[in-house]
Amino acid sequence: MTLLKKLSISLAAALLSTTALADHHAPTTQAVAMESAICSFQEGKSMGDLNQALDVFKSWAKANDYNTLMTLNTPLYIGGGVDIPVLMLEFTSYENMGSGWDKIGETGADMLAAVDSAVACNRALAHYFPFHAAEGITEDTDRVLVVNWCTRHEGVSWDDLNKVHRSWEFDDQTGYAGMIVPALGIRDGDFPGEFGHLRVYKDAAALLAVQNNIANEGGWRPREDYFDNVADCTGPNAYLQTVITSPN
Repeated sequence: MTLLKKLSISLAAALLSTTALADHHAPTTQAVAMESAICSFQEGKSMGDLNQALDVFKSWAKANDYNTLMTLNTPLYIGGGVDIPVLMLEFTSYENMGSGWDKIGETGADMLAAVDSAVACNRALAHYFPFHAAEGITEDTDRVLVVNWCTRHEGVSWDDLNKVHRSWEFDDQTGYAGMIVPALGIRDGDFPGEFGHLRVYKDAAALLAVQNNIANEGGWRPREDYFDNVADCTGPNAYLQTVITSPN
């Protein structure tokens, strides 16, 4: 898998718009822009150096009215062959993402240099379709991210897939849920699937409660039905997530 550079994504507005869905079903929703960056540390650099660079980013963002949801993610449970020391994700509207890059071009050279001195990254753009956002999830700044890449079975259309996703229900263990569809900076083979499932849990306890449901409370049944009839998935990877910036 290739490295993806500094992610700029502001999913907050679109995600928060789903919190009023009382039945917790996945809605029909518009996508937001998601930038992902898979990064490795520069020689001799550590997480402390990256945190200092992100402080520079936060100061620049505040001074330039750059409002995105940006998260820093580090491995918790990672499958063999996946080399992702640092994953940074940013969510926002497409309009805000475009104007944000214009601001970076005008005033962000020193900020980018600070980040680049700590980590070497590759960057990609994806469409993020929000399914669910739990009330209160924005209050948690330390969370757990889970990503699982999938590919539709032969004969399953995107309309078929969307219908299945809209039928899903979410409990309060799941803070955010949505689907990632690669857009720019991607080539065949970069990801182990044609779309990804993204879920965020408020903490590790919530993540493990979901795993207990899968193992001991019948939660494996809908998963098995999805794998048998809809899509093959490579298996989820989990990351510890820290919120770096969030929209005003």
